[in-house]
Amino acid sequence: MDADAALTALARVTAAMSSAVGRADPTAPVPACPGWDVTTLVDHLGRVHLWAAAAARTGEQPRPYPRRDTSQPLAQWYAACVAELVDTLSGLGPEQPAWTFFGPDQRVAFWRRRQVHETAVHLVDLLQATGRLPTSGLVAALPHLSSDEAADGVDEVLRVMAPRKLERLAPRPPEELVPAPQPVAFAADGSGRSWTLRLGQGEVRVEDGEAEDAVALVSAPAVHLYLALWGRADRRGLAVAGDQGAVDRLLDAGLVP
Repeated sequence: MDADAALTALARVTAAMSSAVGRADPTAPVPACPGWDVTTLVDHLGRVHLWAAAAARTGEQPRPYPRRDTSQPLAQWYAACVAELVDTLSGLGPEQPAWTFFGPDQRVAFWRRRQVHETAVHLVDLLQATGRLPTSGLVAALPHLSSDEAADGVDEVLRVMAPRKLERLAPRPPEELVPAPQPVAFAADGSGRSWTLRLGQGEVRVEDGEAEDAVALVSAPAVHLYLALWGRADRRGLAVAGDQGAVDRLLDAGLVP
């Protein structure tokens, strides 16, 4: 997903989230986040939006972390966070330097893409909390995210979030955090995209396509694969060819921090 497409997707998913927040019971529990209710979820996402906007705008890691203005109604406060995020990222060139938590990409473009997926996943949380999206069965499509955008989200999990997990949870052994000494391939059906992930010399390595030495292939419609990697969809909807044990070890550990 290029930077312009990410900005378009960001406007769409944040608008959908704002609309859903306004209709949600703030005390409803969030199935994928034990201990969270809708208020906690929206508080988290709004503060992430403010944090990302500040990182892009200032080029520095925001300190202290943003806090919610509890004097405002939740939906009103979240809408203001969305406006700040979208206005900030729209007003900055995608190649402009920005602080990010991902060393190889220190550009505003990173935040456009990252906030698309941050919002899309948490919108799924909200829809599940309000009974508008099932927590089991196959999720072949989402109203707020295309198949190609979901495949981009799979790519981000593998290339950005899995390495981020190693960084955030160090000094735990890499092979414990991302147990992929043998390569595992993933395919997002309907998108034409596939990847192979492996752990080598303590680092996550990802290549396009299904490598010849991959011990297993995990496939599903792009949306379901995306949500399953984020722990928001039923893993029984994933088709596995090859070494089921290698897949289970990897997915049980999780690829996101």
